[in-house]
Amino acid sequence: MPDPPYALFVLNKSITNEDLNSVLERAYHGDGDSGWNFWVATDSYDDLPACPEVHKPSPDASGTEPPIPSSFVSPWLGKSPEDCAKWLQVMPRTESTDEKKYVVDTPVNPQYFVFLNEFSKDEDLVFVARIIKEERDEMRVEYFPQSTDRVQMMMWTNWQFDERAIMYQRQQLSKKKPDRSQYDGPKN
Repeated sequence: MPDPPYALFVLNKSITNEDLNSVLERAYHGDGDSGWNFWVATDSYDDLPACPEVHKPSPDASGTEPPIPSSFVSPWLGKSPEDCAKWLQVMPRTESTDEKKYVVDTPVNPQYFVFLNEFSKDEDLVFVARIIKEERDEMRVEYFPQSTDRVQMMMWTNWQFDERAIMYQRQQLSKKKPDRSQYDGPKN
C-alpha cells in the first residue's frame, strides 16, 4: 500500500527553482528511482496531493515531479520549521464513509517533512524534520541534515530518526564542524 509523500518546504530565498529541481531529481535517483516522494509545499491546502487509496494503483508521481514552474515562488521564504509543522498539523484530513477506502487520512505525511534552508545550497543538505507532540496540544520540531542524494531513502527509514540524528551530531563534533541540527536526544 502506498504511503503519502513528504512535504518539502523551501525556507530560504537563495534556493532557486533550478536548485529545487536538482534536489528533487537527485533525491529521486538516490532512492533507486522508486517514486517522487517529496511534495513541494505551497501555502494552500487545495494544492495538496490526493490521499493514497487502498484499491487504486499508486500514481508514480504522488509528490512533485520536476520541472518546477519558473513562476513558482515558495510562500515559506523566511519562515521556520516550526511554522511548517503548524501548517501540517492543521491540514485537512480525508473523511471517508468507506473505512477501507484510504490508506491514510492525510495527503502528506503529518509527522515527518523536509526543508531547504540557508545551508542547503552551499552544503548540499536537505533537512529531515520530525514533529513531536507535547502535552496540552503543544509541539516541537527536531531536525538534522542529510545529503541530498541520500535524503529520500532516509525518509523511508524514519524509525531510525534518533540514531541518525545522534550519529550526525557525533560526526560534526569529531570533525569540529558546526552542528546544524535541532535535536536533544531520544524521547520516551
